[in-house]
Order: sequence, then C-alpha cells, then structure tokens
Amino acid sequence: MRKAFAFVSLLSLSFFGVAHNHQHDGHDHHQHHTAQDSASLQVNKAKIRAFLPAAKSTAGYMTLHNSTAKPITIVSAKIEGLGRVEIHEHIHSNGMMKMQPVKALTVPAKGHVEFKPGGYHLMGFDPKVKLKVGETRKLTLYFSGGEKVESTIKVVSLKDEFSNESHHHHH
Repeated sequence: MRKAFAFVSLLSLSFFGVAHNHQHDGHDHHQHHTAQDSASLQVNKAKIRAFLPAAKSTAGYMTLHNSTAKPITIVSAKIEGLGRVEIHEHIHSNGMMKMQPVKALTVPAKGHVEFKPGGYHLMGFDPKVKLKVGETRKLTLYFSGGEKVESTIKVVSLKDEFSNESHHHHH
C-alpha cells in the first residue's frame, strides 16, 4: 500500500512538474529515463478554424497522447483571445447527429484521444481578438487534479482544413 501511494505521489508530482511549461535548465532530457520523462500529456496537430462571417462559434481539433500509467481527465480548456471554450462531442440520438458539451474527458493511460469532425472537438466562442489564418494562439488544458498543460493551436481556414483532410484520405 505504501509503495503504491509513493508511486502515485511521484507520478502526480512528476506530471505536475512537466505540465508547467516544461522549462529547461540546459541539460539533455533524453540521456536518462525517470518517472518525470514518462509522466506527460502531448498535444499534437492542434488547430482551430477561423470564424466564418457572422458565425457565433468555431471548432478546434487535436490529438492528445497520454504516456502516463494512469488516466488523465480534462475538465476545461482555454484559447488565447476567445471568451469561452467548451469540449463537445457528436452523438447519434434518434437517428440524428447532435452536439453536446462534455464536462470531463478521460485520456486513457498509455492511450490517446483524437478531437476530429464528427467526434470530440473544442468549440470556441466570443472572440475578443479576431482569429487570423496562419497565426498560433496559446491553448491551455485543465485537468481534474488541478494540473494544466499549455500548448499552441494553429488557426486554419475551413477551406484549408477540407483540402488537407481530403488530401490525407486517398485510398
């Protein structure tokens, strides 16, 4: 029991340390493997669509990789310059697709969750500053244990996103 508690405590502290900006002190992190190296959540291919004219919301996508030995639960997100960001999912209900907010989303241990059209996605609302295609904004994900991970999210146009999607789905 004591060993399990110590291991969970070490993982929690390691994740907390990695999650806060991953500051470097000049040494190479790849030369040694510690619990801290394996306790992280990576954000890949994060993108958000620029708002269409007169649109009240826009969608964002990414892939989250959890390399830790325990599930990580995301409870909220923020994107620099947007008043509100929600995690949503598409569900089938009575033969129709509908969107609904998600209060918490768990990324499984040693697993990943993909945010994509027709599945989980971020919904951005209330732009304080216009999203310009090609720019990057700060993305912050908040977790149930109080931790957070900061990353960047690239602003894309709907047209570019569809041309990239169709480009990747040739068989």
